[in-house]
Amino acid sequence: MAGVLDLFASPDWAAHWPGVADADLSRLAVQLIPADRHTIALAWQRLFAGPGAQPAPPWGSVYLDPEHVLRGCSTVALSHFLQREHLQLHTESPEPPDHLGLILFQAAVLAAEGREAALITLLEDHLLSWLPLFVHPLEQAEQRGFYPALAGLTLLTVQGAVAALKNRPEPV
Repeated sequence: MAGVLDLFASPDWAAHWPGVADADLSRLAVQLIPADRHTIALAWQRLFAGPGAQPAPPWGSVYLDPEHVLRGCSTVALSHFLQREHLQLHTESPEPPDHLGLILFQAAVLAAEGREAALITLLEDHLLSWLPLFVHPLEQAEQRGFYPALAGLTLLTVQGAVAALKNRPEPV
């Protein structure tokens, strides 16, 4: 987490951020200026660990499954996609593959391998289908906080990446 906080403490990070409009970045940049690490750790605990219910669980199936459960139908669909694309998750805990961080990691793998069609499918079908539904309750739970701003930046970045990938000219 220290590296992320250091990035946002840098005064010119937004000038180098790809695919997001300056007006959106300006709005989020103020909220992403790191508070002290203790405050951010407390916010993480409150928002993502408990005690109590998580206001915005970071798993897609919670938003997409009719019963709002972990490992629902959307998790199964994502697992099938990952198998088809020969992507394997190796985690220390039995985390469902539709966790926001794991999907972003798999997107990075596909991007690094130049697998644009699979990357678009992963981002559109398995992340953007629920990411806005995650961002909204997070913003409601902690207005003007670091984590809602980070989630908002993630949403805008993923939307921008998909648009850029779709608008790329076909190779000749």
